Amino acid sequence: VCLSQIGLILILYVVGTAWGRMSLARFARAVAPAQVVAVSTQSSLASLPVMIERAREWLGVPQTSAGLVLPLAVAVFRITSPVANLAVCLYVAQLNGVDLSLSALVAGGLTAIAVSIASVGLPGQVSFFAAIGPICLAMGLPLGVLPLLLAVEVIPDIFRTVGNVTADLAATRIVAGEDGAGEDAAPETDPAS
Repeated sequence: VCLSQIGLILILYVVGTAWGRMSLARFARAVAPAQVVAVSTQSSLASLPVMIERAREWLGVPQTSAGLVLPLAVAVFRITSPVANLAVCLYVAQLNGVDLSLSALVAGGLTAIAVSIASVGLPGQVSFFAAIGPICLAMGLPLGVLPLLLAVEVIPDIFRTVGNVTADLAATRIVAGEDGAGEDAAPETDPAS
């Protein structure tokens, strides 16, 4: 699950820099403080103030765009959830020796997307059963092992939150597009230094 999240985060860096039209180094410096908050709190919502600040000061996103796109993204755009939740279900299938058909995989993928949109942005330990259970049921998987997996949910949830924060900032920069001040307006050094 963690490897799937790391892969997704790397893809988000590529997307954020390519479509956001900025250098990898600048994007990485811009998202790093929000990622630190994400690691320490496991909450995209707690990272929101830092994300708004970094979007304005480092990504060149106007206040109006940052103030609209980021709260909306935090509320509904959890790109890492379908990937992570489906990875958990694939692990459950492997653990129980269940061979999944293409229809089970499609049902699981569609359910994972629906659950991620409908779920509340709470730490994974709180929403674990509500997020994973429906996907397992759609794929015909047993639920008995889920309480054991909850014990190690903290580590994958850190990667999920970092990925969501990275995706939210990338999406905000991309949405700002030409309205943003662009790479030239972003500071070369941290304004606090």
